[in-house]
Amino acid sequence: MPVKKRASLGRSTSAARRMAATRAAEDSEDARTRLDGQRARQAASRAAESPERRQSRREDDRARHAASRAAENPIQRRTRSEDQRRRQAASRAAQWTFMEGEAFRYDPANNYDSHPQLNIGQMSDVCPYCNALKWHAETRGMCCSGGKVKLPELQPPPEPLKSLIGPTSFEALRTVNGQICATFREACQLHGLLEDDQQWDATMSEGAAAQLPARLRNLFALILAVCGPSSPKQLWESYKESLTEDILRNARRQNPVMNLDYTPDMFN
Repeated sequence: MPVKKRASLGRSTSAARRMAATRAAEDSEDARTRLDGQRARQAASRAAESPERRQSRREDDRARHAASRAAENPIQRRTRSEDQRRRQAASRAAQWTFMEGEAFRYDPANNYDSHPQLNIGQMSDVCPYCNALKWHAETRGMCCSGGKVKLPELQPPPEPLKSLIGPTSFEALRTVNGQICATFREACQLHGLLEDDQQWDATMSEGAAAQLPARLRNLFALILAVCGPSSPKQLWESYKESLTEDILRNARRQNPVMNLDYTPDMFN
């Protein structure tokens, strides 16, 4: 049986040198034509392959790549990785060249959303582990890491949040236990979402018992300016007599024969 000759094009032969010289003399158009023809021949050859032949070719390719990478030194491996990253980046960038400057040439007649680079399809795929809807080309495991991540079911929101997400009108938002509040602040207080004026009421009560009315008025003004009570009017109504006690006392001292009492003028 005759010995099969090995191809010698990859070695330093006259045929290899002639091919290298021919390719070096090519212009860009000739090179493009040659590569297009080579791709067409390769595609036709692979289309005519039988399944067994295709599997054998792929296994041979994998074996050659594995042997080549195993023989690499660290510098060669780093160079190959960098070249691969550059090729991938260039390939991704080339996919979007059709959109370069398109914003300045926008044409409403163009159906941009139908382009395969822009239309990623419908969320029609269902994850077999968590039943999440996914796009067809979405990376596997993005939703639940292939069933490794399991979240508990969402529970109904607690009160009063549950009551707040149900109203359909502003009046319903101000309704608490069937009572319509005058303000949203009052409704929030009844729900326990805001602090009430209990601490300021206790402060005013202590001041009314121990301080002069003038000092009590300073305290009341400080509470209004700095502390932001939720119901200043209610706080005023509760302590207005203590706040104006010295005004009534001075009026009685100036008019001893008159039976004077608190009047709206004193409160203003």
